[in-house]
Amino acid sequence: MKNGGKKFLQGALILAGANLLVKIIGAFFKVPLYRLIGGDGNGIFSVAYQIYTFMFILATAGFPIAVSKMVAESIAKNDEYDAKRIFQTAFLLLGVIGLAGSTALFIFADELAAILGNTDSALGIKVIAPAVFFVSLVSAYRGYFQGKQNMYPTAGSEVVEAGGKMLIGIIAAATFMGMAVNTALGEDAVLVNGEFSTSHNRTVYSATGAIFGVTAGTFFALILMMIVYVFKERKNKPLKNKTARTRIEILKQLIPIAIPITIGASVSSLTSLVDLGTIMNRLVINEHVFDRYAYLFATGTEFAADVLEEGWSGIELLRQKANTLYGIYTGQAQTMFNLPLTIVVGLSMSSVPAISAALAERKKMDAQDITASVLRITMLFAFPCAMGYFVLTDPILRILYSDANAAYMLQKLAIAVPFVALVSVSNSVLQSYGKVYWPVVNMLIGGIVKVVMNYALIPVWGIDAAPVATTVCYGVIALLNIFCIVGMLKVRLSFVDMVLKPFCASAVMGAAVILSYNAMNSFAPGSRLVTVAAIGVGVLAYGIAIILVRGFRRDDVLNMPKGEKIADIMTKFKLL
Repeated sequence: MKNGGKKFLQGALILAGANLLVKIIGAFFKVPLYRLIGGDGNGIFSVAYQIYTFMFILATAGFPIAVSKMVAESIAKNDEYDAKRIFQTAFLLLGVIGLAGSTALFIFADELAAILGNTDSALGIKVIAPAVFFVSLVSAYRGYFQGKQNMYPTAGSEVVEAGGKMLIGIIAAATFMGMAVNTALGEDAVLVNGEFSTSHNRTVYSATGAIFGVTAGTFFALILMMIVYVFKERKNKPLKNKTARTRIEILKQLIPIAIPITIGASVSSLTSLVDLGTIMNRLVINEHVFDRYAYLFATGTEFAADVLEEGWSGIELLRQKANTLYGIYTGQAQTMFNLPLTIVVGLSMSSVPAISAALAERKKMDAQDITASVLRITMLFAFPCAMGYFVLTDPILRILYSDANAAYMLQKLAIAVPFVALVSVSNSVLQSYGKVYWPVVNMLIGGIVKVVMNYALIPVWGIDAAPVATTVCYGVIALLNIFCIVGMLKVRLSFVDMVLKPFCASAVMGAAVILSYNAMNSFAPGSRLVTVAAIGVGVLAYGIAIILVRGFRRDDVLNMPKGEKIADIMTKFKLL
């Protein structure tokens, strides 16, 4: 699989590098944002953002993958004209879908916020509505370039989108938070002459300002992709083939591929929305589930001050507590949980055109080799990330947020990291083989498990039940996907190489981290440098352990940049 595999892994590395930068930018956005607007404001932000994410997935999730798959097949047949027609057709369709999604989101913002039990987020939903249209058009460009196995435009647009979100969002949120509060304005007033009537109203507007950054970021990404397309394609004017397909014929192939992928992806997002609705609505069933986090609401806290200022009581008081906990869960635990998926996103996006192209050229063995490689590499990265979070949950959160309010939540979520990573990549693999309905069924089964567990356990365990349900949900989906890949696609996967070796190396890493952290912390208790040093020890320990257990195969190394030289060195020392 030398040529196809090399392109696939290089594309994955490009996207992984971009996603790493995006995650770093995202950390510079979400961490100071959390400190700026707190758990209350982050709860408002997260409600609007989760609704946008669901609408975005409905509008675009399946189409970039479908476009990249069809374009890759056309390029493999040397049919540039058909590839461009596919893009143009998808661009027009996504423009219509995106415009409809943005309009619906804006018109029904108040109703959506009310259904989810957080009316304060309605303004943010309206502000983020245009982003659905912008990102729909961006996704058409991304699918086209990914199909040509050119990952640079996608990578650049993701970085620009994240940078715009960070700069505009933080500036807008900080501007509102810098305004004064004048309680003399009265209950009917919100913002008058640069003054807010209450601290809570100021937080609502600050969260909405942060949401505006998301909209601005998607607009900047669209402008960049338009410029890149004009620059890259100005000289690419392929002649029309006598047997060229019409747009209707292209749509007849595009839509059946995109719809099941969209359904499968939306199940995941729908689960997040149900998570939101379940957490908010089920937490208020039993007021004792707030006891573990009672210190957040005690006398002298900002929350207690807001209670006096706003006059919250009864069910409204419980709802505000639920909003604060949800804000901590999404602002700290889920933000950190999403960081390890950086590499996985690159692997998922690169695997589709690489496998599709191999299958189009009738190179079944190459497609199977790429499949096995991408799943194996996924677990090499996922297991150590999960172990790192599990053993250093508290100190990592304190470095970034100055508190560790989400420590219990993140530690439970850490166990889900390998499962989520495996689901992300295995979904893309199945879609590449044309088995677009299998991930849909598997995701639906996992989604049902998630909803049932949330509904039953949150009134008993509180918000800590949500990460447990997430772990079980994605564990079920991952097992079902692997069963499909092995049992139905007949792809050979080694349990030893894919699971046992990275797990054992991660266990060694975890032990090294705990020992080094405890030893150094005894000399400098609470020092951030101790945590950073312990992470460094963990990286080194995992690198050594994974080499000693021969976690990499020669093909994996050969497909890396300068892979032949690296492979020769490792072979010389009997490490391959």
